Amino acid sequence: MHRRTLLTALAASGLTPAALRAQAFPSGPLRLVVPYPAGGGIDAVARYLAQGLGEELKQVVNVENKGGAGGTLGADAAAKAPADGHTLLLAGNPELTIAPALFGKLPYAPLADFTPLVLVAQSPSVLVSAPLSASGARTLREALAAAGKRGGIPIGTPGNGSPQHLAVELLRAGTGLDIVHVPYKGAAPATLAALSGETAFALVGAPPTRPHLASGKLQAWAVTQARRSPLLPEVPTLREALGSASTQPGSDEDLVAWYGLLAPARTPADVAQRLERAALAVLARSEARARLAALGTDDLALPAKAFAERMKAETQRSAELIKRFGIKPD
Repeated sequence: MHRRTLLTALAASGLTPAALRAQAFPSGPLRLVVPYPAGGGIDAVARYLAQGLGEELKQVVNVENKGGAGGTLGADAAAKAPADGHTLLLAGNPELTIAPALFGKLPYAPLADFTPLVLVAQSPSVLVSAPLSASGARTLREALAAAGKRGGIPIGTPGNGSPQHLAVELLRAGTGLDIVHVPYKGAAPATLAALSGETAFALVGAPPTRPHLASGKLQAWAVTQARRSPLLPEVPTLREALGSASTQPGSDEDLVAWYGLLAPARTPADVAQRLERAALAVLARSEARARLAALGTDDLALPAKAFAERMKAETQRSAELIKRFGIKPD
């Protein structure tokens, strides 16, 4: 009798069960899992997004940092959470599109175990060096040639298997130069290596380089993406830096670190759509671009379908590059 009464009321309201469920969501606080320790770039983006999502959804969104194993521990925890929309993941391409090929076997399968919601932002990767004015180098080709006079050309990155590592391997293969990849434990030590002259160049995300670029202690040569970054509009793309007619592999690809919002797979479609709309609303706010730029990222706000397509394409590309160059984890 109760069920019949409920169905009658439902029919009278004109709402489907899915619509009612979406209206009732969220029924309590949400948690946003970040697979890295507090204090990093992705954590700062997560806290800005969590505040905005809380305002849009009229619920508290708590950030939960669960670092370890290169981001895979937190990603695994989120993948195994109840698929009711109350647990979300803000993660990047290292644990979503690179790790499957780099580590061989993971306790989760990113393309199968997550529902992509919104690709939030990306942090441009910039090739930098200590100022080379004494060498007379004015272009990237000249800078690489000047550095190569001393033997191999060491380029530091945040680590083996990072997006920057893939870009370095493509640069080496495309130019035919004796480029030597030097992995560090993060972007900060790789940046310091370029500052001190320990390496000729560093290829890292923009945030740790910005104060040194502003002070003139570092010089920027290129960003590894198809279009110039709004964050560093004066820095050419790799294709521009190598020459407009360049067909070097990787010169027109986005080899950057990005941050995306996901939910566990099998999250109801109506709930996922509400989360997507809420995240896009946060990123459409007038202050969003400036807030994300202050955190060293370019806002993207790619909706679910485009995000899923990018994940799939990057997963395939990463697997091909890791196999081609024989890249192993640290």
